[in-house]
Amino acid sequence: MAVTKDKNLKTNPWYFTIEVNENGNRKRIKRRGFKTKKDAEAAQRDLLKELERGLDLQASKTLYKDFMHDWLEDKKASVKGRTLNTYRALVNNHILPMRKNEQGKEVGLGELALSEITPRHIQNLYNYLRENGSLSGENIQKVHTIINESLKKAAGWDMIIKNPAAVVDRPKAEMGEMLFWTDEEAHQFLAAAREDRYYTAFLLAVTTGMRQGELLGLRWQDVDLKSRTISVRQILSHDGKSLEHGAKTASGIRSIGIDRVTAVELEKLQRRMKLEKMHHRDIYEDHDLVICTAHGTPVSPRNLNRSFYRLIEKAGVKKIRFHDLRHSHVVMLLKMRENNKRIAERMGWASVKMLDRYSHITPHMQQETADAFGEMFFTAPKGTKSL
Repeated sequence: MAVTKDKNLKTNPWYFTIEVNENGNRKRIKRRGFKTKKDAEAAQRDLLKELERGLDLQASKTLYKDFMHDWLEDKKASVKGRTLNTYRALVNNHILPMRKNEQGKEVGLGELALSEITPRHIQNLYNYLRENGSLSGENIQKVHTIINESLKKAAGWDMIIKNPAAVVDRPKAEMGEMLFWTDEEAHQFLAAAREDRYYTAFLLAVTTGMRQGELLGLRWQDVDLKSRTISVRQILSHDGKSLEHGAKTASGIRSIGIDRVTAVELEKLQRRMKLEKMHHRDIYEDHDLVICTAHGTPVSPRNLNRSFYRLIEKAGVKKIRFHDLRHSHVVMLLKMRENNKRIAERMGWASVKMLDRYSHITPHMQQETADAFGEMFFTAPKGTKSL
């Protein structure tokens, strides 16, 4: 066993070697890339300890791209199809590919053996993705989650000594500009959309803040018009190809109260759909969907978005994304001074901390609170003098 300095290297020149018995044969193992002699000695001790505990040296040579192929397969049992597709795209398009950054250094993890991956490799990848602009800050955070979780599993299976991603800081994501409609803009849009087939979808998005997938997966059996409640128990996948039980998150499975006007519109839609079923009874596919085509099939998110943007132009209002109707609903609730916990429950959030995203949008509400307090506090009761 030896710890040596490579005089030809200016950065991270220290390395160590150890000899192990593998199937009756002596084998030398070398680990490079340490900044100081102490770092190399510490890593050498760690490796020896892990070998004693049963570290699988052969498994540690597995290329990360091969390990991730199996990791993604294993994920099928624990995540929804939409999430798996997102993971697969991030892994195959951004994590595994090897390419050079502006300094000429190779970044990417696919061609590295599990035992070769260091915190520096991971940090270099994050730096590249941020500087390259190929991913948003939020998606770079997802990349970190994937790498950290996968290498944690490799460490748990004794394929590597420890998870190198555990000591890499989670990348920060700067919040982009949040767009939303005022009450007036929402009314203006709904007036223009009044005769559109998917008017009720737009109305529900404004008055409930439901996600697009939740709206397009909503069933009549989950709508109680007497008590005026909607239960989120099924969603339509992002590609519009499958209906999935549950919601985007565990907290997303919830009941949402609806106002009387929205309930009346749902009653009108229900009557219209009964007529459509009769008219197209030979070809009608009954999925019990509230928002569906004339033949009962799920509405493609792409088609709904196409109608949405067309109606925005017709209404002459500010262009926003369909998802921004959800933000608009939250802002309206905040304007009403609704309880934060109730807002979080209504939106299907696990924590009220999600409201921190809206703190920069509603500073005027703080002023309204101050004015109301001042009016109460400084208005003198009868028989006394005001301050």
